[in-house]
Formats: sequence, C-alpha cells, structure tokens
Amino acid sequence: MLAGRRIALLTALCAILLATFAGGWAGAAEDAAPEQYWLGPYFAGLRLTHTGESPGLDPASTDKAFSYGDCELPEGEGGCSVPVDIQNVSSCARNPMGLDRLPQKVFALRGGGLAVQYESTAVDVGIGDRTVTVYAEYELMGAALRELRPVGEEEPQALAPPTYPMPMLRELKRATTQPGELAPVEVSVRLQIAELLGPDALADVPPPTMSVATVERLRQIAFRAQFNPARYARQHKISKAALERKLRRVRGLTGAC
Repeated sequence: MLAGRRIALLTALCAILLATFAGGWAGAAEDAAPEQYWLGPYFAGLRLTHTGESPGLDPASTDKAFSYGDCELPEGEGGCSVPVDIQNVSSCARNPMGLDRLPQKVFALRGGGLAVQYESTAVDVGIGDRTVTVYAEYELMGAALRELRPVGEEEPQALAPPTYPMPMLRELKRATTQPGELAPVEVSVRLQIAELLGPDALADVPPPTMSVATVERLRQIAFRAQFNPARYARQHKISKAALERKLRRVRGLTGAC
C-alpha cells in the first residue's frame, strides 16, 4: 500500500515538473526578444565600442544600439559622433509615414529590405518588424548596408520585406486613393515605397477614412499624451478608454506603439 502511494506521488510530481518546464519553454518562446541587427564585432577596421539601449519612446523596449569606433571631441565643442552607429526599433515605432520629413531616396536592399535614405549619413532599413537605422560616415555607408545582419548571423543574407501597422499602410495607400490631399512630392515618395513593397502589400489595405488634417490632429494628441495618458485624459475631460481609441487610429504614425 505504502509503495503504491509513493509511486502515485512520484508520478504526480513528474507530471507537475513536465507541465512547469513546458510552460516555461512556451513562455520563453512568447517572450523572445525581437531580432537585433548589427555589423558584427568588427566592421571596416573599427571595433564594437559600445552596446546600449536604442533611443525611443517605449521604456519597456529591449532594442539595442551598436557603436563602432571612437570619436575625438573637437576643442571648444560639446560632442562628437562615432564613425558608425546602428539603432534598432520596431517598424511601428519608426517608419517612413511616421516621420515629419521626406526621404531623399528609397530603394530595395538585399532582397526585400526597404532602404529609406534621409541624408547621406542616415538610412532607415525596414526588415520584417524591425527598422534599423544606420548612421555612418559617407564613405562607410555602402559597406555598412552590405554587412548589416542579425546578431548571431556570421554572414549577411537576403533581408525580409518590412511589415508595418495598418494605420501606416493606409496612409501609404492615400497616394493612390486620395492624392489630392498630398503635395506632389509626397505622392511620388509614397508611390515609390508602395512599388518597392510589391503589388500585394496594399491589396487588402482599406483606403484611409480620416482626412490628412484629422490624422495630424490625432498625432499631436498622441505626442502630448504619450508619457502620461491618464493625466491627459483627465485634463481634457475624456475617459482613458476614449483616448486610447483615438490613439489606436494613428498607431505607427507617432514614434510610439
């Protein structure tokens, strides 16, 4: 009788342990950190000199920044830039429709990656659910884009096409459904991006229902409310739930998700 109870107890304990481990693995998979991109431990004769948190508006983000090389402080000036800096954020936090500036150039990069160049020393690369910003001296930019790869990958591979939140895609589609609300140069840039994303990228995306002015007004609300939405809601005598509904309409257009 006693032996039978011991066997039953051991069986129950084993079942509990197996369930615990299984739950732990499932949780680890669900909580896996987003992929981070860098140039390896060395790049173009420059060593990796700093790894830290990427600048952003989400305090819970685990995204990283990687700096290569050193800089010398100019006499009488307050700062300097390293030769190369790589910053990782989500494609919701940073994308071409969420910035108040037009790119100089957009182009495909190594397969499906979307490169958006804002100046000769700054290029955003959309890869899956990531936006990787490459800041590099002009003569190093081309090599940096060629060497960009996930941490842990020994050689650069083809890049996945970017995925963007629906509000961003709807704004992109505005260039084909409501071009009169945009400046001609904005229409041109959006059409270029849409073409690079491929013919199916906007196929199931509904046209925007808000005007450009309404989108901009909601973006300004999102910027003001981002650090303390509860206080903003109280100050403007609306419920927090109502505020959150407003902000969801411009998710991916404000620098925070």
